[in-house]
Amino acid sequence: MSNFNSEFKKILKDLENSIKDKENLEIAKTEIFNLYNLFFDEITELEQSMNKKILTIAESQLHVEEEIRKMNKSIKNIEKDIYMEEDIPDEDYDVEIKCPYCNKTFTAQMNDLTAAEIICPECNNAIELDWGEDGCSCNDDECDCCSHDCHHDEDDDM
Repeated sequence: MSNFNSEFKKILKDLENSIKDKENLEIAKTEIFNLYNLFFDEITELEQSMNKKILTIAESQLHVEEEIRKMNKSIKNIEKDIYMEEDIPDEDYDVEIKCPYCNKTFTAQMNDLTAAEIICPECNNAIELDWGEDGCSCNDDECDCCSHDCHHDEDDDM
């Protein structure tokens, strides 16, 4: 900007040296000042417009950053639910199970759930645990109906 001011002063000095008629010199200076003011008004308007746009972008960015923080928190909670930390012993994790025989809900520790079945503490029936492994859980060698839509219970009724 300081270069602009020095150039502007040089132009005015050149006008004074070139125009000997005082009236024409004043008209030329006035017109240059008018042009100078128009130019700076336009620059100021552009600056204000850009500042508004930058402010809008900054506000939008703050909103996006807040949403990202929320998503990261949710993701960390999901990771905690899915991936248990290896340095914490398994018995620190309890799982609720509802007995299909007596409808009693009980809590079992994680190390109890590594087996294929667990005994209900209320009715003492063995509860088969389905860990979502591939294969049929009905123990029928010829079963081809199971894509975990097993209909063997219906067959027993016939």
